[in-house]
Amino acid sequence: MIDQMLQIWAQIERLGPSPSGLDAMPLDVEGLRIGDALLCLGDGGTRGILLRNPGGRAPLPNPGCGRLQITRQQFQNGQGNAETYIRIDCLESDLKEPFGFLANRVVDHLVGGATPSRACMDAVLDFRRLLSRSGGPLPSQEEILGLTGELLLIDRLTRHRPELWKGWNGPMGSACDYSWGTDDIEVKASHLSGEPRFTVNGLNQLEPAEGHSLYLCHSILSANPIGPVCVPDLVDSILAIIQDQEEFSERLSHAGYHEEQKDLWLEHRFTLHEMSMYTVTDDFPRIRKSDFADGCLPAGIAKLRFDVLLGNAAHLRMSEEDLSRTILAME
Repeated sequence: MIDQMLQIWAQIERLGPSPSGLDAMPLDVEGLRIGDALLCLGDGGTRGILLRNPGGRAPLPNPGCGRLQITRQQFQNGQGNAETYIRIDCLESDLKEPFGFLANRVVDHLVGGATPSRACMDAVLDFRRLLSRSGGPLPSQEEILGLTGELLLIDRLTRHRPELWKGWNGPMGSACDYSWGTDDIEVKASHLSGEPRFTVNGLNQLEPAEGHSLYLCHSILSANPIGPVCVPDLVDSILAIIQDQEEFSERLSHAGYHEEQKDLWLEHRFTLHEMSMYTVTDDFPRIRKSDFADGCLPAGIAKLRFDVLLGNAAHLRMSEEDLSRTILAME
């Protein structure tokens, strides 16, 4: 099937841009309906695969590298109706053939009965395991920093109550990094540099769910080859406390961490300068849905990304006593 895929991508490249705006062709595979899987081209001629995913809401896997992108998008079919697809794009033109093997593995899982989201997740995990055994690349520096911030929070929570780790949703692509009962926590980590700040992606990231309390956990770190903080040490600390170690390890794999790569991860160490928790109320500085008509971005604007200066939220920073009480009150 690899050869068939490579031929279809080459054919799409020869045909050039489609008037519909979607350069894609169906993949004819025994066990799948026509249209369940399509091969496509992205901006700049990068190759991709589309998996029909009607009503799909399951979390998508974190690719763990900057050369692969997995999203959920809607496209119009031949009848003019909108259909939802999971889209996997290879962002490096030099990796066309390796990407073909990943796409082939995704289709294998689909034919085997996996849902589209599960097929993506399992195929990515297959390749991560392969790369781990051969000393393959780690996630990006930004992702390593983000995972460090999330594990700093989990380490803190599990010292109060070991079972609290189960609220960790970050690796599963959920709307909030951590949820327990009616308490939600968005986790951000940033490098030490001037005034404390962090980046927000979209209008929903700091929007409390109805009936829930939302908090922001912010860690300030700096890279330090002999620093006391690193992902493997945090993982070992948490595993020493909790009981469901296998389930936690599976969650870690979705975040891009594998025990086989521990030596590589140990090279990414940090000094923790500050870890703070904020209550996200109406006074918290951010751009909200209510700032726009109908709660939507203006026409022609697809994404919103902005930085928040935490100096303007100092009055919402929780004291150590308030934080401990909040953790102890989690039910």
